[in-house]
Amino acid sequence: MSFLKRAIRDAVSQGISKGIGDAVGKAVREVVEPRATEYANKAADRFDQAAGNAAQEARKTTSSLEGAFANLERSMQCYATQMGKNTKICPGCGQPTTAEKTFCPACGAKLPEQTVAEGAVCPSCGKQNTIGTKYCEDCGTKLPAAVAEEQAQRAKDEAELNQWDTMLPQYPKWTCGGSEYNLEEYDPGVIYFSAGFRGDVSAAHRALEQYRQILVENGFRPAGQHPSPRQLFRRIDGVVYNADTENSFDGDPDRATVGFCIREPYGGFDYVKPEPKKSNDIDLKDLKKLFKL
Repeated sequence: MSFLKRAIRDAVSQGISKGIGDAVGKAVREVVEPRATEYANKAADRFDQAAGNAAQEARKTTSSLEGAFANLERSMQCYATQMGKNTKICPGCGQPTTAEKTFCPACGAKLPEQTVAEGAVCPSCGKQNTIGTKYCEDCGTKLPAAVAEEQAQRAKDEAELNQWDTMLPQYPKWTCGGSEYNLEEYDPGVIYFSAGFRGDVSAAHRALEQYRQILVENGFRPAGQHPSPRQLFRRIDGVVYNADTENSFDGDPDRATVGFCIREPYGGFDYVKPEPKKSNDIDLKDLKKLFKL
């Protein structure tokens, strides 16, 4: 296989990704990719044949490849738009399905009324934007697909927080912003909550600090032999509850994570640092005063 032919085939996934965009992502890619790969293979064969007939053309490395990749990207965008006219994406499970369906055949969730392509049509100026675009390329208006995506995410976040009172009734509910909430019991009695801030690391840290303050206002405090503001405890009906923010950003720097469990701090919840022992040594000045020297 020639260099040019191999390069074009290797660029298929890149062209598809750019042509589809993040808002549609994996779902439409699964629909588009087989046909796109077939198209790219045919294009690669044509390029390879041309390169074989004219060695000089094959040596036009940078400009020729950039032009080929640009053409491939435009073709993928056009093809994705055509496919999107008859495709809906389930807001519940993210699976693609055909436009005539009302409910998702995979999970039963109600499908959006708009197709993927319709979601990229600007409501202000009517431009058909590239699928995956969040704002109109001509006038900057937020597109219906982006609005629908945000609404679906808010609904998921609300559903996740609705579990709080059942899973974490002893702790104040998270009210510190973010999105893409996840509340999950990783081990028996060990529950983690996390909120994403989409690349805004500073906002994630501010939100976590805000939640620490809410915990303190609700009776949680540092405790034990080595008290820390990142490890807060509260005793309720004889049981000590712990909110752990020690390693909140170990996984993702823009995702605030809090761990919850029942445990005593090292040294015990009621640990009090002992007073330093007083010295029994008698000062020389005290002796002089005693004997009035």
